[in-house]
Amino acid sequence: MIHVAVRVRELVSSNIDAMLNKAANPAKALGLLRSEVEETLISLHSELTMTRRQQERTQSHSEKLEAEAETWTGKAQIAVDHGREDLARAALLARQNGMADAAAIKEEADQLARDVAELEAAIADLDAKRADITARAAEMTSGAATVKSGSIADAEVSRTTRRLDRIDELERRIAFGAENSPPPGSDAALAKADAEIAALSQASAIDAELEAMKAAAKK
Repeated sequence: MIHVAVRVRELVSSNIDAMLNKAANPAKALGLLRSEVEETLISLHSELTMTRRQQERTQSHSEKLEAEAETWTGKAQIAVDHGREDLARAALLARQNGMADAAAIKEEADQLARDVAELEAAIADLDAKRADITARAAEMTSGAATVKSGSIADAEVSRTTRRLDRIDELERRIAFGAENSPPPGSDAALAKADAEIAALSQASAIDAELEAMKAAAKK
């Protein structure tokens, strides 16, 4: 991506007038410059799509970790209700660690969001440069040549658009596959504590139901 960023700066800062004054064939030079701008735009759009998808996945992962961490509060209360301070302590520690992991992932998501903003700004700058080049090319033509040049330009823009659409579609498929991949397994110790707390919760529900049945039978 670094080489792309360098090229973007070079293209955006390029002096069209100076280039045309040096070129033996100004029209051809403009065409080559526009092609290079469009190729760079395609690379940027591809990078933007991947970065945006990664940011969305990372943000979602952070929110999921935070929600999972919060569930340990209720589990700790269940353990306390049953006199299991050891399990309650383990549950609160799991919540603390989960919150820390969520915060770290959230920072990654925030950085990716900043990267997305920078890529969008670079694309906007290059789009403006391409519009400037296209306008300058139009000024250099007249009559039938103008019509022919415009048709060629339209065809090139259409091809570029189709390529960008195909890149977006491919990235969406890749992102969809990643989003549906199975989550990694949980720590064995935490899984054991979670299972014990779940058993306590189930026992509480059964006890409550039995008490309700006894009360009904007395009536």
